[in-house]
Amino acid sequence: MGRPTKTERLEKARPIVMPSTLTFCKLNLQKLYARSRRLQLSHWNEQHDYADFIHNLWNMMLTHSSFKKDALKIEDMLGTGDVIQLLSDIVMDHQKNWSNV
Repeated sequence: MGRPTKTERLEKARPIVMPSTLTFCKLNLQKLYARSRRLQLSHWNEQHDYADFIHNLWNMMLTHSSFKKDALKIEDMLGTGDVIQLLSDIVMDHQKNWSNV
């Protein structure tokens, strides 16, 4: 069996991410997500696919003028896949914390 043709390939090896860098990026993603909620730019409901929501939220952060600079810096430090995973974790934590209130 061959390798699937639609896989994402790295152009070069990603450096190992230091824990301090990961913490910095996670804190800044939390700030971006909080700001997007305050500006009412991040709405998700049960009818939408969660993965699409996360990707669309990240794409909005990459293109929106008030998020773009910070988002690009985070993406440059971690790469898109890791940023998507962190953002998803942040959104899930937020949903879990609000459902416990």
